[in-house]
Formats: sequence, C-alpha cells, structure tokens
Amino acid sequence: KFQRVQQIHWRQLVLIIEIFLLLFVGFIPENLNMLANAVVSFSCAMQVQTFRKVNGYAFASTMCIGNIRSGMESLCVFGRTRDKHILFKSLCYFAIIVMFAFGAGLGSGLISTFKFYTIWFSSILLFVSFLFMFIKEETSPRM
Repeated sequence: KFQRVQQIHWRQLVLIIEIFLLLFVGFIPENLNMLANAVVSFSCAMQVQTFRKVNGYAFASTMCIGNIRSGMESLCVFGRTRDKHILFKSLCYFAIIVMFAFGAGLGSGLISTFKFYTIWFSSILLFVSFLFMFIKEETSPRM
C-alpha cells in the first residue's frame, strides 16, 4: 500500500515501528522479561525481513555468522581470482561485522550505567538511520 508514497519510503515506516517498539521495551518492568524478549525478537524479525542487502550483497542485519561466512568466502574467491569487485564485496561484509562488533561492545559498556534503558540507544541509532534514508543517491545520466 505504501509503494506509491513519495515523501517517505516503506522501509522508513518499518524503522519508525521498530523505534517505538524498542522505546516501549525500555519501560517494561523486569518481571516481564519474556514480553520484552518477544517485542525485541519481533523487532529483529522486522529488521531482517526489511533490510536484506547492502550494496547489492545479501546480508543479515541482526546476526554475524552468515556475514562472516560470506565475507570469508568472498575473500577466498578474491585470493584465487584477484577480482577487485570480489575484494570490495568481502570488505563490505567485514565492515558490517566490525560495526556489529562495535555496537555489541558499546551496548555492553552502556548497560552497566543505563541498565534496561540501554535499549533506547538502539532507538536513537535507528532514528539516525531513518534520517539517512532521506538522502537521495546521485545517479549519473545514462549515455
């Protein structure tokens, strides 16, 4: 239904829903951890389903193992072929992995200070991603 909307992309709507879900989780009391876990899992499922590719390469946005496998596979193929496009592909995967590790480390460090409210930092980062999606890519005219 939202494919024809020009001002906002349907993926941005998914991000807005995720932002509110994760904000909500920060308010859930500790005795309802199962509910919080279910809401975060639902948010992760939305994330995985909505964001499947980076630079045309399939990736997993909420887990690392598949990205490590794809990055190493591309690196091995580059080792045999010396194809720079394949090297770029492997570097994309490794950049995703580094960002994932950075986020996990940051979250781990923040949780001792902010406790259950640490999840709100995820909402902030999702909001930044939401804003980035308003930036239009420049396309060169075809000849």
